[in-house]
Amino acid sequence: MRTTNHRTPWARHALATAVCFALAGAASAQTSNATVRGTITAAGVAAPAGTDVVAINKATGSIYRARTLADGSYVLLGLNPGSYEVRVAGASTGSLVTLSVGQNATLDLSSATNQLGTVVVQGTSQRQGVIDSQVGTTVSNRMIEAIPQASRNFLSAADFAPGVRFDTDASGNTRLRGGSQNIDSVNVFIDGVGQKNNILRGGVSGQNTSQGNPFPQTAIAEYRVLTQNYKAEYDQVSSVAITAVTKSGGNETHGNVYVNRTGSNWTALSPIQKKDEANGISPPSNKQIEAGFSIGGAIKPDTLHYFLAYDGKSLDRPRQLTAMNLDKYPGSPGLVPGIAGQQGAFNGQFEQHLLFGKLSAEIDARQRLDISTTLRKETGYSVDGDRFAPSTAINNNNNTYRVDVTHEYSGDDWLNEARAGWESTKWNPQSDSSDPQVRFKYSPTNAINNVQDIFFTGGSGNAQDRRQSGIYLKNDLTYTGLAGHVIKGGVQFKAMEYDLSGTAFRVPTIDTVLNTTTGQPYYSGLTCTGTNVSSSGLSSDQCNIRLAIPTASANFKNKQYGIYLQDDWKLTKQLELNLGIRWDYEDNMLNNSYVTPADRVAGLNALDGRTVDGITAPAGQTYAQSLAKGGINIADYISTGNSRKAFKSAFAPRVGASFDVLGNKATVVYGGWGRSYDRRMANNALDELQKNAAPGGEIWMIKNDFKMPFADQMSLGLRQALGMWNMDVAVSKIHAKNQFIWFNGNRDPNGGFGNSNSVDPLWGGAPRNFGTLVLGDFAGQNKATSLFLSLEKPYSQASGWSMTAAYTYTDAQTTNNEWSDDIFDWTYGKSTYGFRPAKDAEKHRLVVGGMMDKLPWGMQLSGKLTVGDGQPRRVVDCHTGFSGANGCVAVARGSDTFKQFDLALAKNFKVYGGELQLRADVLNLFNTANWGYYDDWVGGPSTPPRNALGGDNANFDTRTGVRGPMRQFKLGASYSF
Repeated sequence: MRTTNHRTPWARHALATAVCFALAGAASAQTSNATVRGTITAAGVAAPAGTDVVAINKATGSIYRARTLADGSYVLLGLNPGSYEVRVAGASTGSLVTLSVGQNATLDLSSATNQLGTVVVQGTSQRQGVIDSQVGTTVSNRMIEAIPQASRNFLSAADFAPGVRFDTDASGNTRLRGGSQNIDSVNVFIDGVGQKNNILRGGVSGQNTSQGNPFPQTAIAEYRVLTQNYKAEYDQVSSVAITAVTKSGGNETHGNVYVNRTGSNWTALSPIQKKDEANGISPPSNKQIEAGFSIGGAIKPDTLHYFLAYDGKSLDRPRQLTAMNLDKYPGSPGLVPGIAGQQGAFNGQFEQHLLFGKLSAEIDARQRLDISTTLRKETGYSVDGDRFAPSTAINNNNNTYRVDVTHEYSGDDWLNEARAGWESTKWNPQSDSSDPQVRFKYSPTNAINNVQDIFFTGGSGNAQDRRQSGIYLKNDLTYTGLAGHVIKGGVQFKAMEYDLSGTAFRVPTIDTVLNTTTGQPYYSGLTCTGTNVSSSGLSSDQCNIRLAIPTASANFKNKQYGIYLQDDWKLTKQLELNLGIRWDYEDNMLNNSYVTPADRVAGLNALDGRTVDGITAPAGQTYAQSLAKGGINIADYISTGNSRKAFKSAFAPRVGASFDVLGNKATVVYGGWGRSYDRRMANNALDELQKNAAPGGEIWMIKNDFKMPFADQMSLGLRQALGMWNMDVAVSKIHAKNQFIWFNGNRDPNGGFGNSNSVDPLWGGAPRNFGTLVLGDFAGQNKATSLFLSLEKPYSQASGWSMTAAYTYTDAQTTNNEWSDDIFDWTYGKSTYGFRPAKDAEKHRLVVGGMMDKLPWGMQLSGKLTVGDGQPRRVVDCHTGFSGANGCVAVARGSDTFKQFDLALAKNFKVYGGELQLRADVLNLFNTANWGYYDDWVGGPSTPPRNALGGDNANFDTRTGVRGPMRQFKLGASYSF
């Protein structure tokens, strides 16, 4: 064993106190490392103060030290997940302990003998991690690798935590969400460092509209899913926090290489694909290949270790491009044959390369250093949907680079962690074609407000280049020198730079009805034809043209600060309190120096002069005064360059408690309340700048008095041992506020919506031929009351199997009139209509997973079952007309139950000093068509009625698409040594 550099007690405490004051109460963010605390006894009494306790990592030889206090208590800090031998008072042998990611374990030991036996700090037998007020679930590496999945995305097992959903949309893009909250509200912490997306949606850097994975699964050791009451060290998150720890090299060299394949010949067609095939449009042949490797070992045993991992994938993304409603044009008049000729098979492409490297050094008995680097590189070629012609295809580049450095310096009763790093992310979609995009529509009345899609042709407006880059500095300290307390805290600084350029509207977009008799559109060049053509020629009753928006750039810097203090206070052997508070501040979150263009200001302050639905503006009344009648003070949205101030009130208290009822960890009651602040993506500032750059275009404005979004969380739960099973049941309430929304600012001269309805509010714009007025404010809310129930039978070598089940009941509501977590809410949410059902959360959801490795012939079996009762739907019912109080209304309807059962079977063979595994996965074994997309528009009045609600949309309530895969076989092989 290494010798210890002993400091005198007063010097040690003075140093710790000085550091604490220097950091204003800051201490270490143990987001990924484990903590072990307990009491040492000798002959039935507390061990003497200063008794040595050491934990030795069995894989790397790393040594973690602590000393007992006067009451015999000790705390071991900063332990990476893994197996340890814990020795007391200089013993030559000790207890074998297995620790999980982020675990706060309690382990009482005796120094009466040298051999204390084997203790596994997880599972029913010891239940060491149950004294915790956080609501969380640990996902082991064994579970990550065993569970069948469509793609090697380590987050696909996150839904083993109640209240969490991992979704894949029709384009293969992945989303992680918690409850009814915005998808932007999540954060993933890799080795204690948040991967927050500052510029785009999706929460995690690089996850906006990506079919790829955020991090190589091969490099993840395990992770923990926290859904509520996370401690104060967690920042920029208000729903799901994922805290993952990466693998490290050990004294022995180990590695793995793998390849997986699937394709069209191993995948069943969906009912929609079968229908298209029957109509002469066959799906293209495709294949998907995933391959990678990992290797780790020692450059110098016990001193310097390395680890390297690579995940790669090459995916074909097939689509059958089909037009709708062509049957409404008998005889194929006009453009119909040309549109039909653009239908056919389209095979999109996606490639991803993920690389992770790590060096870990034991500098001396007190210091450790980790240096890691991550590379993510993606290219894609795709269309936006099944109604888009191949000419609309988009090329996309999505790249992320990171370098992270962590230095640990430990004393007998403190641990300091200093972190520094650099990141750079680029998202760069570009269209091939510069032709205008024409969106052909069918209307039985030849009116643009009563339409259904036919087909979209021409080019695409995507021409964007959005980047975030920056450095971060983080220092954290944990102090354990006060009996019963583990005091943590930290300070953090990030200097971010956002380079946001390009435009999402590079080409004009033409929405036009296709005449039911002639098959001809209602436009010529960039001028609408038909009836009631606007003075600008950009709209008519049958046509609407949105002109291209010039490229613009928003380049600005943002400094982010955070500070927190957390005390895990063990009042008695059975009762622990978790008391924390953090404060966050950003000095330039939304381009504070922005100045609203003078032409927009002039248009808003010009005389109104409109007549809308028979309402004429009084003489001398300006458009701003019309808005004021509707409660909108437009001056609150006009930015002068110094009118926007950074939000300074992001104080977030967090309080929790856990009580071990019988003192044996069999029954633990826990609960807590806390506030968690998130952030808003800087891309909103680019939307404002770009839209206002177009002469005579739309007006987009963000309210000057902006706030940071947050969620108040409360929970009460019970953890109970049930034989070999662990049960956890909790009641949760979350209320999220200050959610950013874009809403319709247009109002009639009386400040209202005229005869427009609540679903499709008044359009138009300010005087001087400006387009729609869109305003941004932190005014949205959503809330959810949930019941979480989880059952887990942990894996053990003796049993050879494990199982976990997660059930969630959720009553979710939102103020968004779209009933979704979208950032567009045209009718301004709660201020007008109150809370509505949230269609982003199912009422009931059950996820069951398990694995078994003691089958005949050495086979291994794993599976996952997901069942949900379907997400609520918002149907737009316009069968009584399109305007006025009795116009279009939103009607709640249900959707089909979601059911998917996945299975994997594997066999290992001893080969050349290692093991070869052959594996077969079957996704959606029972080939269930999980309908998740519907035609939810009833349509306008007709005689006689065409559907159940009286509208003229004969396709209403028909199923238009499925979620998740149809039955798919996947074969894989891997070699481990």
